[in-house]
Amino acid sequence: MRSSNPQTPSSFEVLTPTRFLDRAAAVFADRLAIVDGERRFTYAEFHDRALRLTGVLAGLGVGPGDRVAVLCANSHTMLELHTAIPLRAAVMVPLNTRLSEPELKYIIEHSGARLLIATTEFAGTATRLAIGCPVRVVLADGQDADLEARMQEATPAMLSIDNEQALLAINYTSGTTGRPKGVMYHHRGAYLQALAMAYHTGLDTSSSYLWTLPMFHCNGWCFTWAVTAAGATHICLRAVDPAEIWRHVRHGVTHFSAAPTVLSMLAEYRGAHDGLGQPIEVTTGGAPPSPTLLHRMAQLNIHITHLYGMTETFGPAIINQWQREWDALDPPSSLR
Repeated sequence: MRSSNPQTPSSFEVLTPTRFLDRAAAVFADRLAIVDGERRFTYAEFHDRALRLTGVLAGLGVGPGDRVAVLCANSHTMLELHTAIPLRAAVMVPLNTRLSEPELKYIIEHSGARLLIATTEFAGTATRLAIGCPVRVVLADGQDADLEARMQEATPAMLSIDNEQALLAINYTSGTTGRPKGVMYHHRGAYLQALAMAYHTGLDTSSSYLWTLPMFHCNGWCFTWAVTAAGATHICLRAVDPAEIWRHVRHGVTHFSAAPTVLSMLAEYRGAHDGLGQPIEVTTGGAPPSPTLLHRMAQLNIHITHLYGMTETFGPAIINQWQREWDALDPPSSLR
């Protein structure tokens, strides 16, 4: 029977967010890709490390469809895994670091993960999660790190991605009644959401994105791939700290994402001041920020875009896109 799909291999390319790093390494090889504490990686180095990680995963027995749980802080490791795991045709299971250990163990067992990769901040938690659970723990960094040592000897072992609707990640909901619910993400959806985020927030090669948003949350709203797609710089923040955020903002950060509670922390921080030299583009989700908070952010030259999403929609689904006509509107009477 003749196929109804008019596309041929010469005219059809599978949509997968792993392609963004391939392109960035080719086009922006020497551009700064990641800042994680004292560590710096160019896009060529980022690409090389992600490909070596596929070899590490292969050596650990990870193959097509296997679930890999990750308990990681916002870090270069987490960014590398966002490319390496799907390049093994495996499935990423990002763990919410704020959940209780029983909830985390439930997610590991429910997803069927047999490998758990953790950064040093969560080494103790990862070790306890493995007790009575058939999951192997690999530490990514710190004194007992195994992942980094394995990477030095590894060679790339990528697998082709033939189906753009193949499973890419399972993200679990939190904050709802009952147990966390698993939401399945595919390659096509992550690719399109990443491009949408880059477009709506105006990311480009001059941008620096500060990771105040947890990368475990909806794969960082797909900014884990969007920043790379734009050839911008990822600046990792392993814990929310107003002082650190202000330090980065004063040294060239152009974008970040934060809940209204984090914005309030920034507005009230003793080191906050008026008149930043350049505007900062910020996306915020969840409950709408108050007019007072928005006014304060505007005074600080921080431009807020409010959005709303769900785990089931790869993160942001509705965006309050600013329209120029609104510039002429008067502020609420309470702020005059």
